[in-house]
Amino acid sequence: MNGRKTARIIIGTIIIGTAMTYLLYEWARSSLAYYYSVDEFAERRAIGQRGDYAIRLAGSVKAGSIKYDIDRMQLEFELAGQRNLAPVRYCGTVPENFTDSKEVLVEGKPDANGVFIANQVLTRCESKYKAKLKPKE
Repeated sequence: MNGRKTARIIIGTIIIGTAMTYLLYEWARSSLAYYYSVDEFAERRAIGQRGDYAIRLAGSVKAGSIKYDIDRMQLEFELAGQRNLAPVRYCGTVPENFTDSKEVLVEGKPDANGVFIANQVLTRCESKYKAKLKPKE
């Protein structure tokens, strides 16, 4: 092999390796979301810890806190933990079984005012987890 061909192979390998490393980094960053309870989230917020990464927040919907603007498709509610509450704002379609006192998982980021801006709201489908009773004969 001559020197020019070897240099092209090395440069091509470096470019492809760099591109693959960057794509893997972006994929990992977007798919990794830290998981917190409402109480852990409140403690982190109280000591001023913030991040620019997505997190998942789990809790139950505080009864009476749901406000849904159907025209703007904006949902606001409070997520309750054992001791703390976290205000949540979400724009999009609301899961069918989203109700008061329902356990939910939201994914997103807190804003500067402490409101959790969710880009996804997940609820658990109770029918999948309840045992079906057989009728007595």
